[in-house]
Order: sequence, then structure tokens, then C-alpha cells
Amino acid sequence: MEIETVETVNLRPAGWRTNHVLRPDLLLMQRSVKEYGFMYPLVCRDDGTIIDGFHRWVVAQKLELSIPVRWVSCSTVEAMILHIVLNRARGQIVPKRLSTTLQALAATKQFTDVELMSTLNMTADEYDTLIDGTLIKKRKVKEHVYSRAWIPVESTGGEDIHIERPPTKDK
Repeated sequence: MEIETVETVNLRPAGWRTNHVLRPDLLLMQRSVKEYGFMYPLVCRDDGTIIDGFHRWVVAQKLELSIPVRWVSCSTVEAMILHIVLNRARGQIVPKRLSTTLQALAATKQFTDVELMSTLNMTADEYDTLIDGTLIKKRKVKEHVYSRAWIPVESTGGEDIHIERPPTKDK
């Protein structure tokens, strides 16, 4: 695996990012980069689209640093899948953004629903909730169990969360 140091102006964020780092965490990342440098390279498509490492790119721009990049030759769909896999393996993802990206992936028709669920390690309930896109947070309902990856960032660990869709005109 070859890593190249690149100027930030040669890279651009993807329109389908699913994650968000809150300002306090971004400042922590900036401090870490100042002290230790970049521990992980960005993962980018050959065209300069950032697959993984958007927030490191933001920090590099702010600090006026070049940044290590691992180039990947892949399609946009493969990049979207890789983005989700890499970010999901690290922790929480913003559910609404993940829902939008998952909808975009499904719309390509390059994967069946079952293939997407398998590739992204999702249960049918998680997939259905995210593909529907009408996420509503509701507390104190114990009948449903969702992966911690889909619980909204602002909730605390001890809360019971239920995600419910609003009633449709049919019901």
C-alpha cells in the first residue's frame, strides 16, 4: 500500500459523507495533529474525492499542512460503500446522512437490498428504517433494539431509544 503526501487543494469532499465531528472533537483532532502529526492517511479516489478522512482534511487546511493519502481506484458506488464501512467500524454515524447515502446506493440498483445489508452488516430492521428515511427519535420504548451505531449522537448511553415513522396517509 503506497501512501503519498498531497496538498489539500488537490482533494475535495464527497457529497455523500455520513459522519460529522462536533467542534470540540475537531479542536481535539487539531491539537493531536499539531502534537503527533497525521496517524492515518486519508483514503481518496483517483479523482481526489475524499472517501475517508474529511475532518483530517479540514484540520490540514486550517493548519496549512500537506496530508498523507492512500489512493483507491474505485467507482463512486464502491467509494460510498467503503466510506460507510470505514466510518461504521470507528463508531457513531449521523443517521440522517447515512439514510440519504444508503438511499443513493440503493437507487443505483448495483446491489440488492440483501447485498447492501450484508455488505454493511445491517439487520433488516436497521436497513428498513434507514432506507425509509423518516427517522424520528422517541424515548422509553423497549420493544425495539437498534444497533448503537444508529442512535442519535445527542442521546446519552442510558436512554431507551425507539425510532418510529410518522403515520402515512394510508393508515
